[in-house]
Amino acid sequence: MIIVLKKSLRFIAVLTALLAISISFFGCKSASDEEDYYVSFSLPGTFYVNGTKLSGAELSGIRADISSILHDTEKALRTDGDSDSSRIGDAAAGEVVKVGEDTRTLLSLSQKLYTETGGSFSPALYNLSDLWGFSPSFEGHYGDTRPEPSAEAIEEALRHSQLSDIQLTEDGVVKSDAQTRLDFGGIAKGYMCDLIIRYFREKYAGKALNGTFSVMSSGTVLLGEKIEGSGTRGYTASIENPRRLTTQVNDVAFLTGLSDVILSTSADTYRFYAEDGKIYSHIIDPHAGRPSDNGVISITIIMPLRVPYAGAVADAYSTAGFCMPLTEALAFYESAAESLGIGAVVVTSDFRYYVLGDYNVLTRREYAQLVRPDLAEQTEDVFTRAEVSDASNTVIPCAEEEKYISFVEERAQ
Repeated sequence: MIIVLKKSLRFIAVLTALLAISISFFGCKSASDEEDYYVSFSLPGTFYVNGTKLSGAELSGIRADISSILHDTEKALRTDGDSDSSRIGDAAAGEVVKVGEDTRTLLSLSQKLYTETGGSFSPALYNLSDLWGFSPSFEGHYGDTRPEPSAEAIEEALRHSQLSDIQLTEDGVVKSDAQTRLDFGGIAKGYMCDLIIRYFREKYAGKALNGTFSVMSSGTVLLGEKIEGSGTRGYTASIENPRRLTTQVNDVAFLTGLSDVILSTSADTYRFYAEDGKIYSHIIDPHAGRPSDNGVISITIIMPLRVPYAGAVADAYSTAGFCMPLTEALAFYESAAESLGIGAVVVTSDFRYYVLGDYNVLTRREYAQLVRPDLAEQTEDVFTRAEVSDASNTVIPCAEEEKYISFVEERAQ
């Protein structure tokens, strides 16, 4: 999610968190002979070190350094070319594949997160992603309507999509199933945020950092607090409405008073298609071998930066909740809120949202009342905040959700 300073017709300048583009690190080639580099990075010009705003020249140097970091990381993790991920995928059963530090770290983290989430997060789903039409060979056609694969094809791809078939050893990575392939897209963007945080902390060791940056429009880091005039205050972010195309309302709710956190959002609004009144998202459920189907349409995780690899963990957590029954996802986030201090905002297809953790979340009308009382009465709350205790694993799409699905189906024709 990109967080950017903006001015809207209704609200004063706020930081807006756009919903995540949850994409895999699939490679592609440019028109030239050079390898295409497409991991985007945004660093606004208002970045402070010990209260002093960095100059344009300093920021230019920082952006160049970070570009190099991201490029090197992408080269290791993309699913084609001579990347670590690709070489692991092409390896025979029992073959040892030597990999770099980033791949070792991410595979180790992924195995830990796989266990934590009860198997709901897994980076071993490339074969299923390809089966459902979300791999690189379908680029440009992700939104095309298409029939479901057969039950037999799903079962076969699922059999070759088990993380337990990939082991990390002292010498490298070894597979017990030659057909299993990795795709770190559900965790790599957050991990890249972690690398950038480390870069800033090493470059400015012992100094106060105040500023924001984002990677791939889906991971946004808020360092320190926002500096305004002679003082500081917490950042404000909005959860963007995943159904804004038909409701014409941009925001679900607002988060205020944020500091030293990373926000990661997964949603069903990118790389998806609609068929027969149903959304098929690129987020694959590792248990069923199918696109996630638990009634969730957006999950935003707020992760304190004190958590080790906060970005990677937030990225994986925001994906995992799509692959659990709703009540289990809420319970998982509630437990993580107690143990790690995270926050979560889970939006469902009945146009309700659930808030977990100790963060200040305001409805659109509440936020308008805070910043523009004169416009509060005109501000519509399209989504309703719901109590976690009222959640059900059976989520019935509301009329507005059905309208949205019909809209995207018609647009694809």
